[in-house]
Amino acid sequence: MQPIKTTALAALMALAASAATAASDEELRAGKGVYMTKTCLACHGREGAKPVLSYPMLAGQNEAYLIEQMEVIRDGERVGTTDPATGHPYVTGMVDIMHLLSEDDINNVSAWLASLPAAPPKPLDPAPSAELLEAGEKAYRQLGCRSCHGPDGSRPSNKRYPFISGMNPEYAARAMTEIRDKVRTSGQSKLMFGTIRKADDEEILAMATWLATIDRSEK
Repeated sequence: MQPIKTTALAALMALAASAATAASDEELRAGKGVYMTKTCLACHGREGAKPVLSYPMLAGQNEAYLIEQMEVIRDGERVGTTDPATGHPYVTGMVDIMHLLSEDDINNVSAWLASLPAAPPKPLDPAPSAELLEAGEKAYRQLGCRSCHGPDGSRPSNKRYPFISGMNPEYAARAMTEIRDKVRTSGQSKLMFGTIRKADDEEILAMATWLATIDRSEK
């Protein structure tokens, strides 16, 4: 009788796993639907991998980090600096649509984006000098950024921390500056205060440029 019971248990476990996979696939499809219908595409590009202007790449980002950022933007806790081209905070576009998303929508779109492969970094124009890249790597190492984000920004130590390699350098520099100047204090950003306050504008630009050249899509 034992083999029969074991076989039956195995069959039940297989069915449960299949159901879980189906539910996961359904959530991912729902997440893609949210992304395609709520204008996310306009700023973050196709599948979150080809952002326009100075918006961040979202493809392959940590799911927990994405959820937290959408929630703090929705709740008005993350404002950030003002876009000189529009006179409004950079997050205004997201603020305008976040009230349309349910908690399930946030969870699903975050799961879908996290499931996507990171895109190769966009070549910088003009190409950065070797000296600038070296300065960026040095500042990153000396400030101790690797303890949270990994040796090159592609291995965060906590799922609530973001991948920061391969990012648009304008976005990365703006994010670091906002946190340094305590304009952005939401979520886990407060944990960076003690570190990033030691960086001047030149070091931030150098780090953002160096991180932008690292190809996370191959890791």
